[in-house]
Amino acid sequence: MDVRFAAKSIQGRRDYNEDRVLFRSENDCFVAAVADGMGGYSGGEVASQIVIDICGSAFDRFASAPNPDKIQQMILDIVVESREMIRKKMEEKAELGGMGTTLTIATGCFGEYVVGNIGDSRTYLVSETSIDQLTKDNSVVQEYKDRLPTGGGAESVLGSMSSALTRSLSGAEHKVDIYPGGNRRFTLREGDILLLCSDGLVIDKIGDVSAQLLKLTKGAESPAKAANALIDWAYVNGSSDNISVVLAFSGEWATTKKRRMVDVFRRLRKGG
Repeated sequence: MDVRFAAKSIQGRRDYNEDRVLFRSENDCFVAAVADGMGGYSGGEVASQIVIDICGSAFDRFASAPNPDKIQQMILDIVVESREMIRKKMEEKAELGGMGTTLTIATGCFGEYVVGNIGDSRTYLVSETSIDQLTKDNSVVQEYKDRLPTGGGAESVLGSMSSALTRSLSGAEHKVDIYPGGNRRFTLREGDILLLCSDGLVIDKIGDVSAQLLKLTKGAESPAKAANALIDWAYVNGSSDNISVVLAFSGEWATTKKRRMVDVFRRLRKGG
């Protein structure tokens, strides 16, 4: 599985950055993760760093003896270990009480992968012509939308609660959502791009966020430029949070149009 990465995380309009990211590939395996810490400077960045460190250690163990059947269990183990470490840190330091973090993680081997999510960071699958949100937010807004229709003043209520989570990775016994679930796995195809981000990237008030993400990701000349374009777009359009993006892409980045241009150039050089 040839998986490459581009990533960027900025402080944005916040006084400090509580986001942490991870990306790595080894032995035909890969991992990408974004954690968005909560609890202020003294807690949020501690919680997000804890979970990212544990994700990295768990991946190292998994990649040393990869087994697709164990991908889901690795994510479940990460959540348990992270929760225990966060609890321990909160007990050691009173000022860390109440800290927590989101986690969205995509990890796999041999062309298959599983996504885990807790909180409101997100993982998207970007294909040649479409973008699909693989995860579902654990938030008051999302649960409200699931249960009740919008309208009649609902939008203003939702706007005021946009950052309220129903689940996070903290000392509480909150479960992680696994996608696709049921011990099944996604297939990573040539040209697929996984986009992981903190909620600072998602500016729902703009309108069709998915269309913008697809356009900016597929239209960029390189993975690094795609990450920059996504973050610039979110910041310019009013994001008030830290903004973090990890792009994990399989195979060649070039679009069909760019491949054709390369082919033409080669033919010209050969005089054909």
